[in-house]
Parts: sequence; C-alpha cells; structure tokens
Amino acid sequence: MIKRNDLPAHLAEFSIFASLSDEALTELANRTDIVRAERGELVVQHLDKSDDFYLMLSGKMMAILISGRGREVSLGEMERGHYFGEIAAIGGGDRSASIFARTPAELARIPGRTLRTLLDEEPTVARVLLDDMVQRVRQLTQRSFELTALKLADRLTLFLVRTGLERGVLTVGGELRPAPTHAEIAARVGANREAVSRELSSLVQVGIIQTRRGCITFVDPDRLLQDAKDMGDL
Repeated sequence: MIKRNDLPAHLAEFSIFASLSDEALTELANRTDIVRAERGELVVQHLDKSDDFYLMLSGKMMAILISGRGREVSLGEMERGHYFGEIAAIGGGDRSASIFARTPAELARIPGRTLRTLLDEEPTVARVLLDDMVQRVRQLTQRSFELTALKLADRLTLFLVRTGLERGVLTVGGELRPAPTHAEIAARVGANREAVSRELSSLVQVGIIQTRRGCITFVDPDRLLQDAKDMGDL
C-alpha cells in the first residue's frame, strides 16, 4: 500500500513528470488523490463526463469498448508506469473508453484542471505527453490496419509474439502465466472466443505452442516470431 508521504517520489517515476522539481512534485502530490481499485472494478465509464487523469502506481488495468450488442473490444492493457484519461482531461467531452481493474490496483488521480494548469506552466511536461500521444496514435493506426488487412490467424500470431516480448518470455519453454483467457484474447484481436480457441488449437497441433489451464508455453518461438515479422511491425 502506497503512503501519501511517498507520493512525490512515485510521481517522479513517470516520464511525464520526470522534469519537475522536488517542489513542483510536492505541490502536485498535494492535489492528487490515491485511489484503490479491486479486481473487476470499473474505474472509468465510457461516455462519462469526468475529466480526472490517472497514473498507474500498481496492478493492471484494461481499456475496453462494448458494442450495443454486447461485443467487447479491448484497446489494451496498462500496468505500473502507464497512465490514462489524458484525452478527457485535456479536451473535455465524454470518456472515450471504459477502464477496469484486471487485478487489485493503486492509482494516482489528478483533477483535469490541475493537469491543464501544469501543461501551461511546464512545457517539458506538455512535450512528453504529446510524444506519448503520438506513439499511441501510431499504435492504433497499426492495429486498425491489422484488423482490416490480416486474417485472424495472423492477428493471433502478432498478439502472442507481442505479449511474449512484453513479458520477456518469447523463448523455447517460455510461459505466458497467467495467460489471458480466450475471451480476453478475442477482445484484443477482434474475434469471438470460439474462433480464438480454434486457432490456438491449430498452433498446438503444428507444434508452435502448448496450452494448459492458465498457461501458454512457447514451443517454437522462432517460427512464431518469423511469421510475425513477415506481417508487419511488432
């Protein structure tokens, strides 16, 4: 559990605030709340009017959208060091996605007005935030292309490789543990759970991965990685 007295030091760990002086960090911390979320708890509701800015201090969160027919689309996972809510904090308007806790989590919550004032007063903070947002636009552009141009088997390959690289386990015998559920994978790759299950079974049959409850093991990661490189950016 993070103590309030330690909050300035935790804020300094985020790249967006790395340039701030100790005095500025202390002042920012005084305007910041520490929020705790339980697993499955909704932190931000899609289309809500709130404008708070959140920084991940611990745990994991997921950003999702749900269609009128109940289909869930995952926009990505977040963990310590990530932040969200900057779009509403800067531009106002409705929340662009729902955010819920995948695990118990602690977050720093900064009022939108406080963030906007900080961006006006600290150009370096604004620059880092702008660079991060540009990177996110590029990632979303790539994902939009993949959803349109690639078949499910290819999208699943990219997902497995990226997840393995992010966790540092894309090696022979490396394990995704805990593995995302088939439903969670489906939400990430734009498919349904049944189709994802079939494609995972195909990868098992050709000796690329092994699966068991809560775990995906890489058997032939080199082949998986080469297939991913043939398709586009990782």
